Amino acid sequence: MTPLAAALLATALLLAPAARAGERCALVAGLNRVLTDSTAYAPVPCPEIGFSALEGAAGLRSQAGAYFPETGRIELAPDLDLTTAYGQSFLLHEMVHAAQFAEGADARAPCPAALEAEAYRVQADFLHRAGLTRDALLTRMLGDQLGTCGAAPDY
Repeated sequence: MTPLAAALLATALLLAPAARAGERCALVAGLNRVLTDSTAYAPVPCPEIGFSALEGAAGLRSQAGAYFPETGRIELAPDLDLTTAYGQSFLLHEMVHAAQFAEGADARAPCPAALEAEAYRVQADFLHRAGLTRDALLTRMLGDQLGTCGAAPDY
């Protein structure tokens, strides 16, 4: 590789995260419209978004995303494609958690799973509107199960 090619590659790699961050903030702005149309929450600021295997804490290994209230960071599985409605639905789900914590819903929830139920409902509605009806149904069912806070579901 020539020195010029190496320099151009290095520049592209250094600038890429900033460009992706700008694209992600534009995506967050669009998803904020969904969030505010689907809930009573205010829009969330553009968070830091990372992509990594969620193996750092117990229980995260099987998740596709996580919101960390201490830092405001959203971490997504590295194989999620944010150019698809399916991938975007997971970012939206975590943005719901950011909005919940920003407005103190975590302190009012009957159990932590109730927060998940709301995030899954918003995610399922988004998937349904995107035409991903099977994914929407499965997501809604999961949210309904979690939202019972230990009680048997009514269906």
